[in-house]
Parts: sequence; structure tokens; C-alpha cells
Amino acid sequence: MEGHLIACIQDSLGLYLHDNARFLCERLVAEFPSEANTHLLATCYYRSDQAYRGYHLLLGASSPQSRYLLALCCMQMGKMTEAEHALYPDQDSSAVPNGAAGFFLLGRISRLSNRHKQAIACFSTALQLDPLLWSAYEELCTLGAEEEAAQLISADHLVARNNASAAHNNVSTPFVPPFTRGQQQPQTAGSQQATPMMFHPTPNPGGGTTSIPAARALGYDHSMITPPPIGAFVTPSPGGPAQASTLAGPPPLPNRLHAAPAGRGFERSAAGAAGTSRPAHDQYVGSPASTATPGANQRWKFMDEGKLRKVSGRLFSEPSSQLMRSSRVAPAPTDTTQRKGGDRGLGMGAIPEVQAYPIEADSPEHAYKTAGGHAAVLSLLQTLGEGFRLLCMYRCREAIEAFSRLSPHQHATGWVFCQIGRACFEMVDYPAAVRAFEAARQVDPYRLEGMEVYSTVLWHLKRDIELSHLAQEANALDRRSPYAWAVMGNCFSLQKEHENALKFFQRALQLDPAFTYAYTLCGHEYFANEDFDKGLACYRNALRIDPRHYNAWYGVGQIYFRQEKYDMAEYHFRRSLEVNERSSVLRCYLGMALHKVGRNHEALEMLTKAIEADPKNPLAKFEKASVLISDEKYHQALQELEALKEIAPGEASVWFQMGKIYKKLEAVDEAMAHFSTALDLKPPSTDLNLIKAAIEKIRIADDSEEEEI
Repeated sequence: MEGHLIACIQDSLGLYLHDNARFLCERLVAEFPSEANTHLLATCYYRSDQAYRGYHLLLGASSPQSRYLLALCCMQMGKMTEAEHALYPDQDSSAVPNGAAGFFLLGRISRLSNRHKQAIACFSTALQLDPLLWSAYEELCTLGAEEEAAQLISADHLVARNNASAAHNNVSTPFVPPFTRGQQQPQTAGSQQATPMMFHPTPNPGGGTTSIPAARALGYDHSMITPPPIGAFVTPSPGGPAQASTLAGPPPLPNRLHAAPAGRGFERSAAGAAGTSRPAHDQYVGSPASTATPGANQRWKFMDEGKLRKVSGRLFSEPSSQLMRSSRVAPAPTDTTQRKGGDRGLGMGAIPEVQAYPIEADSPEHAYKTAGGHAAVLSLLQTLGEGFRLLCMYRCREAIEAFSRLSPHQHATGWVFCQIGRACFEMVDYPAAVRAFEAARQVDPYRLEGMEVYSTVLWHLKRDIELSHLAQEANALDRRSPYAWAVMGNCFSLQKEHENALKFFQRALQLDPAFTYAYTLCGHEYFANEDFDKGLACYRNALRIDPRHYNAWYGVGQIYFRQEKYDMAEYHFRRSLEVNERSSVLRCYLGMALHKVGRNHEALEMLTKAIEADPKNPLAKFEKASVLISDEKYHQALQELEALKEIAPGEASVWFQMGKIYKKLEAVDEAMAHFSTALDLKPPSTDLNLIKAAIEKIRIADDSEEEEI
């Protein structure tokens, strides 16, 4: 009876009949109570989205698989300290279950507990144990350990690892995590304190420890990892057991995977396959500079800091049509190669038709792990990883080129197109970003991850109809997706309904408390409402989760700048620039802060660098002219404004500033001509009064006049 019940439960789980599996498993545990059967019941609870029931069922369990599942339940319930204790009892790294998967969970726990150095150590160990654990690679890149991540999946590292393992070299010095060397890593207020972890290398049976080059920095050995006992449980726990033997080389042959029963394999429908070749790709294959012309009433208001908001996650506000076309970040000198064929330089060609085939249950090609297959998958992940690593370093043009080296089948996927769209977004090339995200939606129309960035792109372009359509589609697809609610929040933000936007962003945070970008978007809305205290709290929450989230550093700087705390603003703009060194706009805001504290020489240097990074950055040119005016270098300021006038001829503030300079140079006729032109451009009412006052005082010397628009 016990064996038959177990077989029925396994069949139900395999067929996703979780309710039936749960009911039968409750009968099993009632009749045959054992830890293995209890683990199976907890698995049923977890897969039925009842982690709390699995948690109470597994408390006190001692087997590795039960502790692993208990940790998953704890993480879902936000009990990070208990999750860490389940995976890492008695500070014994040899007790971590499931090898790479166990260390990956420890890394997630450490990151969510604001212990980022420890998280990097755990993710690095996970990637050493399983070079195909892509999630660990992503986490390392997100935490700023891009170079270490690239090394761990590089071909040279794997060859050196295998050679070193064969030679049985010893580790010279065991690693002690940085926060245990007399320095506790600082914790952000409100973060959960978890038990510190110290890893101690365990000797090999042969008398040595691991000789993996990257493992020397961590002090881990594959002999430390206790593999799950084969056959100990009748059903695998979520995540599956990791192969500890992968540390010494490719997986052993053969390692039979459980093939799906015939007819149960995933198959793409003919309609879905055909959907990848629709002629709609012509919509995004075109000139990156092409864009819709916004209304004539959209003006760039340079000196109203209250309207400067949402930097690169919203770095420009209400650009005119000229400014939208000129807001792209110039490529670095190394990226100036001419390209042909429209968007092909962005890695976005026509989407090839991809034909999918069902996986045959009895096909050995799909049922076995092979050394050749391992090498092929690793090669693919190396190419994907290079693009993702460069994107995390904000080397966006190089990232797009890296993704272009993928095969057509891999390139024409939603994930890759979303990464390309994000790269274009970071370069402030919003039209190209729209084309990339539309390509992603064409090949993967039900993808929501990444749509929060797409919605921000539409927010910048003021495409309210498209943004509203995207929000309705996303919300109809999955009301439990945090990305859908973030899109909805951006939609209401564009309509200036900041309170409603906040409700939607907060709903996204309820669904995913670690959604960094949602915290930042909340901060932007509070900033728009001039609720600076709550805005600071949101930005700091974002930085608690991801200290490299430069949008949040910028947001804090903007609040301090608005409060005239220019020293604090300078500090936070610098921190933002440390993360995204290539941003012309961040350099511009840092220059503005330096100008406000009277360090005009440094401000000029920073603004000059901003213009070099993007010669068409209008705000940088305008601010540089303002600094030159304060230094009484009027002719140089006029040169900057003349160049800016070519970029944005319809901006009243440019003409008004030039009129003020001519007035100081006692060129009254020129001053009057520029004031009149500024008046003809129909500026807002507040600016209109300033221009009229300047015209009335055109022949009156007023050195104290500092009014700007």
C-alpha cells in the first residue's frame, strides 16, 4: 500500500495535479509516518503554494533534503535567519544540502539580509560547483562581481580547475569571509540580521584540499559538500540535487535524466511558432533616430529643478522633439565603428522563423548528459554571460555587440531582446529601446519581466496611449506579477496621478518585497509630491537591496539638491556616477551640485566631461554656460548657448539667457532681440512675467538680477 500510494503521488505531481497529490500524501503520512513521507507531503504543500504548512511540517527535520525544502519555505515566508540555519546548521559548511543549489540559496539569503560580501562568496561557490547555474552568475553580476563571475565560467578557468584537481594541489590559506575579520559588515537599518557564516575547509580523503584556482579565495572543497543520498526520498525536492562531482570536470557519463512521459513534453503550437516570423518586425527595424513628434507645447525647462525627475530610470523630463532626438548618449571612442543596415548595429535584425520540435521521451539525445553537451551549453552561457556582464557594468554598446554574436535562434528570444532594450534605455536611446522591447513582445508576447523598463521608456516618450495599452495587457495577463503593477504605476504617473501611481507601486512591493526598481519609482512619485522624507525612505530601501542601483543614489541626490543641501547632493551624485561611469546626465548633475557650492573650476571640468560623453546633451551645455556666466566669461558662455540654440532652437530659456548676457555686455539691441524671441516662443506664464520684466528693465543696469527660467 505504501509503495502504491507513493507511486500515485509521484504521478499526480508529475501531472501537476497538486490537490490530488496533497490529499493522497496526507493519507500516506497518516498511515505510514516517516521523515521521507513527511518530506513528500511538505513538497506537495510547497508546490500548492502553501509554504507555511510545509514549514511547520518540516520543523526539526534533520535530513539534507528536508532542510533544503525547509529553507525554501522559510524564504517564502520571509524567515531568513531560520532559512540560513536550516541550510547551514552549526556553522558547518559540509552540511549544506544539494551542493550548488544550497550555496545559491545561502547567497540569496545573505543578499536579502544586506550582507553582500558574504553573498558574493556563496554565489561564487555555487558557480564553482555548477558552472551552468546561470542564476548564480546573474546574482554575481548584479552585486558588482562581474569580473569574478566571468572568470568562473571562462574556458581557461575550467581547464585550470580540471588540471589542478587532477594534480591534487593544496589550498595554501583557508578563506575567512571579510566580515569575520574583526569587521562586521555594516547593516542597513531595518534589515534582517542573520547569523554570520564562517566556512572552514574540510580535508580531502587524500590528505589535501581542493585545488580549484577560484576556490582558493573561498576555502571550499567539493568534498565538503554532502550530496543528497540517492534514493533517500521517493520524489526530488524543488531545485533537484546538484552533482557535487561536477567540480572535478564534466558530469559523469551517463547520467540519465527523467524523461517526460510520451505526450507530456512541452510543445510549441504551430501558431506560436509562426508568431515568431510575423512581418511586424519591420516596425522596429529602422533608423534609431526616428521618433514620433510630440506636441508643440512640450518644453524643456532647464532651471526648474522641480521638474527634473526620473533620471535613467527617468533622467530627462518633458523633452521637446528636438531634445528627444538629441538625448542619446554618445558612444565611447572605442565604439565608433560605422554600422550599416539600420538597427543591425544594435543587434536587432529580422526575427528568423524558429521551428520547435517536441522532445521525444525515448530520445537519448535529450535523456543523457554528455561531455559534449556540457561544453556546448557552457559556450552558450559564456556568450550570454558576456553580454549580461557588460550590461551590468553599463558598457551598453559593447553589451549589444556581445549579444549580436549569438546564434539567430538564441538572439530571437524575449530575454535577449529585453536586454538589448535595457541597454538602449541606459544609453537614453528611447526609440531604439522601444523597437527592442516590441521585438521581445513579438517573440514572447506573454513575458512581463522587463516590461517595467519598457513602461519607463514609454513614460519618457510621453506615449500615453501605448503605455495604457501595455498596462491593461500586463494586468490582464497576471495580476500577481509585480512587473504588471509597476507598469500600471508608470501609466498613472504619466497622467500626473501620483497618489494612484504610488498605490500600484506599493502593490508591486507587496508581491515582491525585493523589487528594487519599484522602491525607486515610489521615491520618484514622492519627490513629485514634494514628500521628501518618504522619498528618501524609498530610495534607501532600494539601496538596501541593491547598493549598485544608481537610480536610487541619484534620487537621494535630487532630494538633497532640492533642499539646497548641496554637499550631500554632491556625495550622492558621485556615488551614482561610481556605478554608471559613462552617464553624461549624471556628470551633468554632479557639475550642477559643484557649481552650487562655489567650486566652479571642478564644475566646469565635470560639465565638459558630460558634453564629451554626449555632445548633444542640452542640459550640460546650458549648465556650463551658467557656470561661465558666474565667472564673467560671457563670450565663452555665448558660444555654448549658440551651440545649444542649434540643438534646441525652440527653448525660450536659451534665448532669455543669451539676452541677459548681451545686456551685461551692454549690447542692448541684441538683448532686446533675444528677449523678444523668447517672448514669441510662448513660454509658461511664470517665465512670461520674467521676460516681460527683463524687457522693461532693458536699459537699467541691474547686476543683482539672478532670475532664470
